[in-house]
Amino acid sequence: MKTPRLRLHGLTRRHTIAMLAALLTFSMSANHSALAQTENTTGVTYSGTVGEAKVGMTLVLHGKAIGEGHYFYYRYLKDIALTGQQSGSNLTLQEANGTFNLHFVGNGSNGEKPLDFPNSVGLAGTWSGGGKTLPVKLALEGMSPADANAGHLYAMITDETDETFEARAQGFYFAALKGDPKQAARFVHFPLRVNWGAARHETIDSANQLAANWHRIFTPRYLAALRDAVPHDMPVIRSQYAMLGAGLAFFTDKGVEVLNAKQ
Repeated sequence: MKTPRLRLHGLTRRHTIAMLAALLTFSMSANHSALAQTENTTGVTYSGTVGEAKVGMTLVLHGKAIGEGHYFYYRYLKDIALTGQQSGSNLTLQEANGTFNLHFVGNGSNGEKPLDFPNSVGLAGTWSGGGKTLPVKLALEGMSPADANAGHLYAMITDETDETFEARAQGFYFAALKGDPKQAARFVHFPLRVNWGAARHETIDSANQLAANWHRIFTPRYLAALRDAVPHDMPVIRSQYAMLGAGLAFFTDKGVEVLNAKQ
């Protein structure tokens, strides 16, 4: 199995996804039925803040209509269901305990065309509920074909539930942040490839070797980037990997297989 070898340092998650989409070739024969099933269903992902809390959001579009959606707080990683509707360049999204009143944000590239999902770069507005109103700022992370049967984000990688798949990614993520190589190794599929830029890489063959090289790989810069990522609703790359952050780690159904280190 070939592994990603791209230079990902300094790129945003959105730019990384775009680069990978452009440079990595999907196996069309293997995924023909899945793509045919989802050609009119699009998943739109955002990240940003509600008040001062970091959040992620996913909306599923059926044609031009907003279908099911959810958002989550980074600190909890629990989905909160959303329903909504679009009126021109405005969105109203409702959850059980509050309402988002949002509008599209552009960068001028839309010209005279009204802002919509494809030509905007984010959403802004407010969340209201429980007698308070909080500012909302969301940056567009990406748009991609979505499973018409939604709820199985990693269907191209595994038959497992999303919760089961993400449990391994989250296990590795939290162990890395705690500086616990023994625990992190439980969620690694060895041999682990560590990329040091586009031209150099190394292979870690065992838990003992990972522990011996821990501080060299998990530098303060890498850990800072890791804290800014979230192991939930991860994009699927090349039908083989779930990508954490801007290419910090790549997961299969066996665990993390590739790291892109930051020196």
